[in-house]
Amino acid sequence: MSDPFEHVEQDKQRPPGGEELPTYEDLAQQHGPNSRFGRWRSWIEKRAAERYNDITPEERQRRRERGWDLQPKPVPLLSYSALPRIVTDPPQNPGPPELHIQTLSLQDNTLLGPEQVGSAAASPSPPPFISSRINPSHLRLNHFGSRFLPHSTTQIRCILPLNSERLLLIGHDEGLSVLDLFPREWSDAGGIDVKNPDEAQTRLVWEGEGVFQMTIIEQGEAFDGKTAQGVVLALVGPEPGSPGSKDGDAARSLRMYNLMSLTNLAKWAIAQRGARPLDLRRPPNWQVQTTPSKKHRHQGSIARGLKSLIDNPTPYATLEQQRPVSYQNMLTPTISNGSPERRTNAPPLNLQQTPTLTPSRRNTDDSTWDVIDDIPLRWATDFVPLATPNSRLAGSTVISYAIWQDENRIGRGGQLLAVATRSNILLYEVPKGERAFRFVKEFYTPMQPRNITFFQQSVQEVTRSMSDVTGGGNTSSWHKRTDSANTIRDNFSRSPPSGLSGHLINYGPQLSLFVVFDKKAGWIRIADSAVGEMELPDDSSRLSFEHTSPPKWVLPVRCELPVPGPSTSVSGAMPVETTRKVIFLTRGRKTHILPSPLPTNYATYPSLAIITWKSPPRHVTPRVCEPDDSDEAQDLPPFLQLVAFGEDGIEVQEMSLNFISRGKGKGKATFEEVVRAEDDVIGECGFLATGGHWDQISRLIDPSRMTRTNSTSSDMSSASFDSVGTSVIVSQLKRQEGIYGWWKKGVGDFRVFWVGGSPGPYSDN
Repeated sequence: MSDPFEHVEQDKQRPPGGEELPTYEDLAQQHGPNSRFGRWRSWIEKRAAERYNDITPEERQRRRERGWDLQPKPVPLLSYSALPRIVTDPPQNPGPPELHIQTLSLQDNTLLGPEQVGSAAASPSPPPFISSRINPSHLRLNHFGSRFLPHSTTQIRCILPLNSERLLLIGHDEGLSVLDLFPREWSDAGGIDVKNPDEAQTRLVWEGEGVFQMTIIEQGEAFDGKTAQGVVLALVGPEPGSPGSKDGDAARSLRMYNLMSLTNLAKWAIAQRGARPLDLRRPPNWQVQTTPSKKHRHQGSIARGLKSLIDNPTPYATLEQQRPVSYQNMLTPTISNGSPERRTNAPPLNLQQTPTLTPSRRNTDDSTWDVIDDIPLRWATDFVPLATPNSRLAGSTVISYAIWQDENRIGRGGQLLAVATRSNILLYEVPKGERAFRFVKEFYTPMQPRNITFFQQSVQEVTRSMSDVTGGGNTSSWHKRTDSANTIRDNFSRSPPSGLSGHLINYGPQLSLFVVFDKKAGWIRIADSAVGEMELPDDSSRLSFEHTSPPKWVLPVRCELPVPGPSTSVSGAMPVETTRKVIFLTRGRKTHILPSPLPTNYATYPSLAIITWKSPPRHVTPRVCEPDDSDEAQDLPPFLQLVAFGEDGIEVQEMSLNFISRGKGKGKATFEEVVRAEDDVIGECGFLATGGHWDQISRLIDPSRMTRTNSTSSDMSSASFDSVGTSVIVSQLKRQEGIYGWWKKGVGDFRVFWVGGSPGPYSDN
């Protein structure tokens, strides 16, 4: 078979028309119809059309205005002394290259001071981060990174924002990854170019141990004021198909990681481009070496051998069982400048606790502590397991966990932790002023729970006679129910004795557990371990043929909604906002809005509102959308926005907040209008976490549109509001946070996205 085109294709003839580039027809005439240009022509044209459609007309006009030979913008002379030199033009005289580094992008705070606004405008700004609107609602959608590269090839389970939400730790079935939302690279001029989240990059941190849940249970700042310091509670387990994993939930355990170590590990993964991730895979019978290898056995008596067996009854204990129990030592200052000293893979020990270790543990060759020389591996193993040896949690497989924090707590303590296993639920608490979790009680479940969370119930009891309660008229002997922590319920109240045959005793709000099973859900009251099955108020519009199988429950969500009406003010101070707490109970395609704490007879209590979805959601997240500070949006009233994540994508419903004041025991409220919207791009998706203000990224990057002060920086969730002096602004900024979610784009292609936004003129730019 002869092929006349075996040589490398080159343009032998100049195309007609002078120095113009050749067309597809010219190339086809020169090299024949079987040329690679003809084969790839359709693909090239398709990619060119896709790139052209991805650019908005505003961005195309902005690129035209940013051409060659443009006059530079005037820069104040006073700002040159405070800013580093930026190279914008090549040197006129040939000579050795001179390196200049642009350090503006290395600062943690995106916003600059008012005196630096003019000078920052002179530097080339990255293209805007475009968000698409899910019409006709006010919800906006943002994607991160390239649309051709997945964030994970396996199911994404959780995320944890770090470093003012510039980094996102992504937990998935295979391990842990980090998403760099503002990647940096060296420019041709010697500076550092900061890219937008459109070009975010994902780096795999470790593989072999999947991460299924992550929560920051304590956070603070280090001595330098820049590095975050705290404790991260994580649910980890072997990846599917590993030798130590027999099923999907095998060998999952809870660990308390050092937040500083995870942050350093994420930065290391971003800096080491192309490096292999850490391999944390372990054999099914992996154990720490307990005896020295290739060494002479010490001569001793039988008594010494028996003594060693008594002192170490479990020579085959795993590495997790030999770590310290308390994680308060993890918050001690550690070296984080990239050159930490060599130490063991256990967390740093307190100096006061060091003498308690036996000399043989520290100085002899029989130590069971492995020495890790690799710094990234030491960061990855800087954790303390929650399960202690011989505890109820030791050897159990953890399904999920839930954390309850006291809203009015000051300082440490006031936390409850519920851990769900295959056959029971374990309750832990952190007393006030302490850090370590302590076991409280254990609840048995009739079947394996899928998920758990905390909620509050209003508990009332009706007695038949006064003697049954007071014991012969002594009112001081009335029983008062209390829960495990004194900070998780309101003050106890009861109705006064009336002398009637029956009276009502009000125990106030009581903390309870909401347990979701495969086909039903139940509640467990912590104070007296009372249990019950969850039921929703009867809805006459529900039809039996809507679902072929029993509808599934999803975890309830609590929210604090503002009550429509004028705000109250005291002695001319800033007006105080009136709010009301509600809970959203979802089963199947129905979501009921009920007061929180949940009423005693909630099954017969009329719902404040009932929302119907097109398909059963996996999670429902409420958001309160408030108008912007501009004049055009000040007349818009706040409204409720409900976002549902399910197998068919995102579904949005927006409604007025008037049902809060109208629906007080008078039946279902009727609404003037309900805005419904769906997204036709994202398919199967789920909820990850709340946070982020990515709809305002253009205002934060462009200095000419800065309208906020330095106290409200880009990290609005962790900024300091001491200068504002009011909780209303803090609550409003908290409500403006968006929602992170995951979606399955294809087989082996899972992505992280963000939805959010608030009504205002800047949202439509």
